[in-house]
Amino acid sequence: MGGGPGGLGPLLWAAQHGRFEAWLDQGIALVERSGRLGGTLGQYGINSDSLGGSYLECLASAGWPTALQHLRHDPVTLEMERYQKSYPPLPLVNRYMGLVGLAVAEMFTGHPTSALHLHTTAQSVHLCEDGRVAVVVHGQNERPRTLVARSAVVALGGRQHWRDELAAPGLKFVDCAMRQLLSSNELLTHDGLAQANEIIGDAGDRSIVIVGGAHSAYAAAWALLQLPAAASLKDGQIVILQRRPPRIFYPDRATATADDYPFEEGDICVRTQRVNRMGGIRGHGRDIWRQIARKPNVQPESRVAVLTLQDFSATQLRVALEEAALVVPCLGYRSATMPIFDPAGQRLTLKADINGDAVDGDCRLLTADGTPLPNVFGIGLGSGFRPTQAMGCEPNFRGQANSLWMYQNDIGAVIYREIQLLAEERQTAVAA
Repeated sequence: MGGGPGGLGPLLWAAQHGRFEAWLDQGIALVERSGRLGGTLGQYGINSDSLGGSYLECLASAGWPTALQHLRHDPVTLEMERYQKSYPPLPLVNRYMGLVGLAVAEMFTGHPTSALHLHTTAQSVHLCEDGRVAVVVHGQNERPRTLVARSAVVALGGRQHWRDELAAPGLKFVDCAMRQLLSSNELLTHDGLAQANEIIGDAGDRSIVIVGGAHSAYAAAWALLQLPAAASLKDGQIVILQRRPPRIFYPDRATATADDYPFEEGDICVRTQRVNRMGGIRGHGRDIWRQIARKPNVQPESRVAVLTLQDFSATQLRVALEEAALVVPCLGYRSATMPIFDPAGQRLTLKADINGDAVDGDCRLLTADGTPLPNVFGIGLGSGFRPTQAMGCEPNFRGQANSLWMYQNDIGAVIYREIQLLAEERQTAVAA
């Protein structure tokens, strides 16, 4: 359920390994509330933090279906190839993913055991006594109906959960009367950036406060500095409040050393030898960090000050947030959820409902007590999947994987294999 970049991940893994058409013959129902597959990245006015080559890699795989090979020569693909080793604008990524999504959608038409349900919303999942799942869906101007399957994959995207977060001990963000507030997800849209430009133009001496210290925070700082109104900002007028210094991505040890960036052996990806491969800031967020940190061969950026959140008392922080012209919370994502009911009709509380990791190491959705649901899987932004070192993760990384490349590779492989195991177990049970 969900045809965005995350939801397409297992399908594209299967396509790369020559297994997609056989999977379609087994029967796949893909439910997508919009009218297209590929997601909605075009609403954002920034660049991707994944290299263009990460998006294109799947097209070169040996098992890539004949029906999808035309994508290799499409003008949009050729435009993406210009960003093979750089970071493409998200509107271009959106066009490319829409192109891939359209080609995937067309493959459903040749496999009558599978069905594509566009403009259709999944309302709830019901676990059945016989081990199957029933998904209640409704399309435009249609009555709700039920799809029954052996398993379900939930890819609803992420949600930001900053409102009830503690800004400091004894102080929640919702307790502060902030003048203007745009979460990072809102700010980085085209509309959000236009609104921020007006706010900065009227800010006077008031600060622009960004709360957070990971990729979204530094991407937000970079985006704000590109706005026309940012030319009038004074030194230190954009303030990043972070709990700890960010980790920074480097392609290898030598590059990190040349940049005078301290790293440990535990920061090195055992598979690729990259520094902070999973946990490091990339793209324009990395660029602005280097300017703020006055790294070699860059123009220093004095309009941004980086402060430590723990140095503020609750009172000081409330004043800083309430006096700012704009506050931008950049505190990460959790997986969006939908109602899931047990065979007795009782709604289950999911771990994601209480702002925990949505899935376990096999991508199975977790209930609030940590129990995995045997045949309901989750993937996508905020799911909380923790990669292993074998997947190309540095030992020191403790965060969640929000990587399109991993959705189409390691994470997609995990879900595909688990679903096939369930199918084999069911066939064995029927035969017995």
